[in-house]
Order: sequence, then structure tokens, then C-alpha cells
Amino acid sequence: MKIQYIPRYTYADYFLWKGDWELINGYPFAMPALRTMPHQRVVTDFLCEVGNQLHEIKLECQVISNLDWIIDDQNVVRPDVMIFDGKIPEAYLQHPPIWVAEILSPSTAFRDQIVKKELYAEQGVKYYLIADTDKKIVAIYELINGEYQIKPDSRFDLTDHCSIQLDIEAIMNT
Repeated sequence: MKIQYIPRYTYADYFLWKGDWELINGYPFAMPALRTMPHQRVVTDFLCEVGNQLHEIKLECQVISNLDWIIDDQNVVRPDVMIFDGKIPEAYLQHPPIWVAEILSPSTAFRDQIVKKELYAEQGVKYYLIADTDKKIVAIYELINGEYQIKPDSRFDLTDHCSIQLDIEAIMNT
């Protein structure tokens, strides 16, 4: 059977869909209906550790989970955790976050490790973390000259005047 037409969609279509979806280059991707306890625990630990540090230094950066980032009419993603500069938007984020963490699941691993990694680099996301709860590891990437390079530590310079340091081992082994 020859596939002659694969439909592409826009934000107007996405907005009408029921359930949880992402839209990448006009192609829809269903979000997992059930997130596992290890997945949710790592999301919560990232939120708590980052949130506490941002609160202590009183930076105008925000950390949030599962908020839509509308990149353009054909790209809408919902990172597991992200840090962005400025106030929390009322509905969705419209500018690139500084830092994104995705927690792998069997149904999203390819998308997180390949598709979203390329998309986030194109959009200028400075730091990208991919957490594997089964292996209890986090791959940390920093955007350098438009490409992600492995980052050997977990210190993140969010702005010219602000850095945070995460205890990745504690987050992954709680």
C-alpha cells in the first residue's frame, strides 16, 4: 500500500483536540495517558529543587511543568519541566525557555531524544536534560554554536547574573 497523503495540522486544529497532544512540524503526537510514579517523582523533584533555588536568589525566572509552549502555528510542545525568563503566562509560553527537562517513557523516548532535541536546538533552548528513570541517569546538553554538546556538570548559567546547581544524583535516586 502506498501512502499518498499524510495530513499536517496547525495550532487551530490542535486547540480543538481532546486529550493531550503535541504538534511538531504539523504532525500530531499523542502524550502518554498514564505517567508512571517514577516519571512524576522526577518531575516533582526537578520542580522542587529548581524552584527552591530560584526563590532563594529572587530571579525573574520561573520553573513550571506541563505548560504548552507554542513555538509557531505548526509546533506546540509540552515539556515535562522548563525554566523561562519572565512572568508566568496566563495560557501558554510563546518564547523559548532557557532550560528544558524531559523524562523518558517508552512511548516518548524517540521523540524526546531525537525530534525534540533537534527542535529545541533550532529554537535556542540553552540547556536540555533527558532523564531516564529506568537507568537513573540524566543526559545534560548545552547549546553551543547551534548544536547540543554534552555538558559535564549540572551547573546552569540561566542569565548573566544567575546560576543554579542541581544535585542530579539525589533527584534520580530519591
